[in-house]
Amino acid sequence: MFNIFGALNANVDPISKLFGEWMADITIPSIIIRLFLACLFGGIVGIERSTKKHAAGLRTYILVCLGSTVAMITNEFITRSSGTGDGARLGAQVISGIGFLGAGTILVTSRNQIKGLTTAAGLWACGCMGLAIGHGFYTIGIAAGIIIFTVLSLITKFSVFFYKYRFIHCKLLAFYFHIHFK
Repeated sequence: MFNIFGALNANVDPISKLFGEWMADITIPSIIIRLFLACLFGGIVGIERSTKKHAAGLRTYILVCLGSTVAMITNEFITRSSGTGDGARLGAQVISGIGFLGAGTILVTSRNQIKGLTTAAGLWACGCMGLAIGHGFYTIGIAAGIIIFTVLSLITKFSVFFYKYRFIHCKLLAFYFHIHFK
């Protein structure tokens, strides 16, 4: 497996490597750090959703991220302690379970508008982030938390700007083609 620096690395996350191999093991300090990171990044995403008054807010995102982290830590513990088992089985169940949770947030209004799709996608992404943190892949968990927050908070402003000015652009383009072809 290649890490983000391009060097061949045998199952050690770059952040674990930076702070010490103990972060990659199932120890009390590493479990506490994983749970704290899950609450922190799930909470950051949840605060963003709460400020916009969405159905799934701070508590929901923290619980989804924390629950998936606990499932992955448990899965890793079972696999290491028994020496057998599927290292991704509980993670796969978390992903499908969050799919059902997200499906419950999607509604079709009386005007045939779909509401809650971004919330469902955010819950799913937050659960996947929790799986990465729970497995000890801190680099992708932290990066995912930052990216999820950025997408949910900043892309909205960009899409509003694009939607607002696309009509002007389309009218100018149509005017250009009308003049150009005459």
